[in-house]
Amino acid sequence: MAEPTTRHLTILLTDIKGFTDKTSSKSRAEISTMLDEHRAVVLPLLEARGGHLVKTIGDAFLMTFESPTNAVLAGVSVQEALAKLNEGRSAADRLEIRIAINSGEVNLMENDVFGEAVNITARIEGIAEAGQVYFTEAVYLAMNKSEVPSSEIGLMQLKGIPEKIRVYKVRREEPVGASAEAVKSRFFGLIPPRAAAPAFQPGGAKASLVNAGVPSTLKRFAALLLDGVFCLLLLSVVSGQGLNIRLREAPKTTGVSIDATGVKVNGESAVVHFDRKNGLKVTKDAADDRPWLAGWGFSLVWFVYTVVFLKKLGTTPGKRLLKLKVVALDGGPLDGKQRAMRAAVSLLSGYAGGLGYLWALFEPQRRGWHDLMADSRVVDAV
Repeated sequence: MAEPTTRHLTILLTDIKGFTDKTSSKSRAEISTMLDEHRAVVLPLLEARGGHLVKTIGDAFLMTFESPTNAVLAGVSVQEALAKLNEGRSAADRLEIRIAINSGEVNLMENDVFGEAVNITARIEGIAEAGQVYFTEAVYLAMNKSEVPSSEIGLMQLKGIPEKIRVYKVRREEPVGASAEAVKSRFFGLIPPRAAAPAFQPGGAKASLVNAGVPSTLKRFAALLLDGVFCLLLLSVVSGQGLNIRLREAPKTTGVSIDATGVKVNGESAVVHFDRKNGLKVTKDAADDRPWLAGWGFSLVWFVYTVVFLKKLGTTPGKRLLKLKVVALDGGPLDGKQRAMRAAVSLLSGYAGGLGYLWALFEPQRRGWHDLMADSRVVDAV
């Protein structure tokens, strides 16, 4: 057997999104047609940038490139072509792929390629979003950055890889001529990314890949409010007292006065009490009818609520209603330590004047303090 040859190459791996589900509902002829179309569209674009096909693994292409820049640009060309191909197609007929790229030392032997660089590429492909081009720091440092606008996703702990790997993706920017309002709105995540984008221009300042998988800030905020309401209802049930609401600093009314010390009825202390059976009412002796465990009750319920539902559902009820899920950086479910860390720090994020949640507005993957501490992220549920 010939000795392996060692070289430093860029590895690119593609994979069709939902291939197993697609094939389960198609005939053999339809599967063959889909794979033929996939090969006809994808392979020529990769080879046009200098890609060498090492092997086909089912629905995946394993390619090598001499140039990291050409590898990333080839990936962009493929995603652009597929975006155009999918226009007007139903979800079942769309051809969507994930692309991952890494650079490093590999062994070449018997028309195959082996090594840690290949293993890392496969792991990156496993967390990549459909329609995206993900690549490692090794590629980022070696490529021509003026030709490939990119954004950092973060350090990720990949299965079977001892060290955390810093991952990037090709970045999509607003086209020239976009209004300042549109740019500001999209920057703060108040509207979701568009499903399609203008053509990528090599050497220019724009890329057209969709920021898939990262939900809008408005959607996440709505989910947070829903979870807060659910926790208040749970607190009401657990305490057996309903929801007690103290009103302060409101104008005086006939018979009932509200000042800085609370609610008073004919000059005596009282509280506004919402009872599950009797509804809203005003009672005297506020000191004897305070909310259950004051602020600690909500914190305890929030912590247990978050940990339990992250374990059972992989998300919270509020997020599930809005089709969001919480995953680890490698795309898998959170472990027990991550669930507890995320629940605890999410309380800190809120009690710090909401700063921990506002932090997500400026973080590339819209991650707040709780996500950063727990190595987690919120994504759209597929």
